[in-house]
Amino acid sequence: MPKDRIEGKARELAGQAQEAFGEFADDHEQDLRGKARQAAGSAQYHYGEAVDQVRDTTRANPFAALAVAAAVGFVFGRFLR
Repeated sequence: MPKDRIEGKARELAGQAQEAFGEFADDHEQDLRGKARQAAGSAQYHYGEAVDQVRDTTRANPFAALAVAAAVGFVFGRFLR
């Protein structure tokens, strides 16, 4: 499990704890910060998941990955002229 997925899940859990504390203490600022931390952790986790998927797909099909990278480079090259 890569670093981004671990850190994302840890941040998400910390956000849940912070949100629970905010609700318990009736502190709306802590509640909102907890929700924001959860969202950031979830985004980081899903980013790590996507990176893993791309890495696995590239390892399984290196020539297809190279063809896709070449096509993307060609398209960007055409737009930047």
